[in-house]
Amino acid sequence: MTWTLIESATERDAELELYGKDGKFMIRANGLELMNGFSHESETALGAFAAEFAPSDGARFLVGGLGLGYTVAALLKALGDRGTVTVAELSSAVIAWFRRHVQASVLPRDPANLTIINADVAVILARSGPYDVIILDVDNGPEPLVTAANASLYERDGLRTLRSGLSDRGVALLWSGFESAGFAECAKDAGFVVRCEPFRRERADLDHYIYVLTKDEVVAAGRKTRIINHVVV
Repeated sequence: MTWTLIESATERDAELELYGKDGKFMIRANGLELMNGFSHESETALGAFAAEFAPSDGARFLVGGLGLGYTVAALLKALGDRGTVTVAELSSAVIAWFRRHVQASVLPRDPANLTIINADVAVILARSGPYDVIILDVDNGPEPLVTAANASLYERDGLRTLRSGLSDRGVALLWSGFESAGFAECAKDAGFVVRCEPFRRERADLDHYIYVLTKDEVVAAGRKTRIINHVVV
């Protein structure tokens, strides 16, 4: 059975499409696959170990990008009621697709500690905070794939805004389909301690990565074991 186009929408300069097959879904942006329900192990791992960074009850999480919801579903499952999760999704269409088609199979109920808003995560970062954990999952990595406007997230000023939106011992996590030495250097210039953790797959060309950004070496060193233990190799 081939993928069937269900709905499409335009968001700024991006052409978004939702496809379905055998009860699973896929989102494409400008003809390129962003995610699909048959291969979401790294997104699930990202959400699961992100929950480990909750410093105490009442922890605040900000997730940039809803997608198909696998990251936030895994985060909420692992977090329980120990904190609150805000998801900022730029596309109103993606939120509508999630509610209408995807949610029943990924996140059957709306937890009381979850808020999904139609907003640019950069705007939320500038207006609220601090957050204990910020997850950026808006592109295929630190390059603007969905919309050119996302480029500012990965540049020095955007990364400084990200850093200012973190609590003192907060952590920012960035999902990526590739390694980027340029992004790592830019993040260091913005004041982050940077580490890139691999999510190994059955083939090397399918490997994904999680960039871990902290404000100081002490926080980074203290949490390294927990991160490695949650990355599936």
